[in-house]
Amino acid sequence: MEQKIERKKRGWLITAVSLMVFSVCVTASLAVALMHNDRAQKIIENTYEQNLYDFNDNLNNIEVNLSKLMVAPDGKYAMSLLTDVYSEAQAASKALDNLPVFWHDTEETEGFLNRIADFATSYQVALLAGKSGRSFNDNVENMYVAVRRINAEISDSVRLVSQNKLDIRKITAEKPYGYRKNEKTIQHKAVDYPEMIYDGPFSDGRADDVYRLLEGTESITLQQAKDIAAAALPELQVKAVNSLGKTTGEPLYELSVQGEKGDAYVCISERGGKIVSMSVSRPLGAVMLGEASATACAKEYAAKLGYATEPVWYLPTGGVAYVNLAPVQDGVVLYPDLVKVKVALDNGEILGLEAKNYCLNHTERDVKLTMNRAAVPQMVDKRLEVTGVRGAVIPMANGKERLCYEAICEYKGIEYFIYLDAANGETVKIMRTVDSEQGKMVM
Repeated sequence: MEQKIERKKRGWLITAVSLMVFSVCVTASLAVALMHNDRAQKIIENTYEQNLYDFNDNLNNIEVNLSKLMVAPDGKYAMSLLTDVYSEAQAASKALDNLPVFWHDTEETEGFLNRIADFATSYQVALLAGKSGRSFNDNVENMYVAVRRINAEISDSVRLVSQNKLDIRKITAEKPYGYRKNEKTIQHKAVDYPEMIYDGPFSDGRADDVYRLLEGTESITLQQAKDIAAAALPELQVKAVNSLGKTTGEPLYELSVQGEKGDAYVCISERGGKIVSMSVSRPLGAVMLGEASATACAKEYAAKLGYATEPVWYLPTGGVAYVNLAPVQDGVVLYPDLVKVKVALDNGEILGLEAKNYCLNHTERDVKLTMNRAAVPQMVDKRLEVTGVRGAVIPMANGKERLCYEAICEYKGIEYFIYLDAANGETVKIMRTVDSEQGKMVM
């Protein structure tokens, strides 16, 4: 009898353990399934987000190119702009199609994007037939205004995304391209503008592998490089300078600097001992300096390092100012040779410098302007108000340079930089400023 009871106890124990194991397995399976489901949902959500950002990018590009077309309606540059408008309209339509929105909710926007693409094609055909693009001016402006309005609505959604206030699964059900009803959730990555230059015209310069400035100069030792770094940063009260090695390509000494009042990272060329780049880390105080003082500090510091330049762009933000400087030869600005300087607005100390483009490109150039400067205002669109004209050497996409006149203009509150070939007056480049939270940027 006792053996029978014992067998029953063991049976219940085995059953209980089996049920427990089964329960754990079921729970684990459910957890794994839920985990995979969450992961799948996240992948889908990220895909939707990317499509929303792509749509925003495309609208930004269309808006900028139409604004340029308003003031450059004819010629090869207009043809190039129209090609970009067409491709961006097609890409925007595709991005919108890939959002989980009912077709009838996006029908009007889809139709508008298709009309933009068709319009760009018709415009190009007219130019190829020898007709003037000026007959398209009104349509271009109307499309620009419409795209700008739609883009503002999308940018509002993107802003909420960047603040984690917008859920892609909810906004896409309520027309992601506008008409937002509430703030509810998601996450964002920064929008890249076409040719965006946060700190002035041609800030990216022309990337080359040959440091023209350093040709024929003598090499320096590591110890000499350390001494140059310490001498360039007296305000840090330097305690130690350590080597981080050398860069490949053009040899640059990479150095870390430790001081009583902050730290720095400095790159110094082995040939010539030039400070090519520098970044200083220290706390910032209250803003005390304005543009005149900050640009003077930047120019003086650049000259101290052997870079003879003049200020060409100024952007204050977050307690510092970014000043672009360029050499000026016979009144002509050499944009490929930019030096960028970061100035602390509490006391004018230099917190950063980037002179790679200067070291890569700086040399004497033929800057004889054959076209009469007085003719420039008559060679841009008559609707533009020209506020300034100067000679400029600019970098081109093909790696070459071009001698131009830079016409600074304004039209309907938009500031433009128009570059005309200095020999024949051909429009070779148009940039425009765009207001941002940091200040003005150029596109």
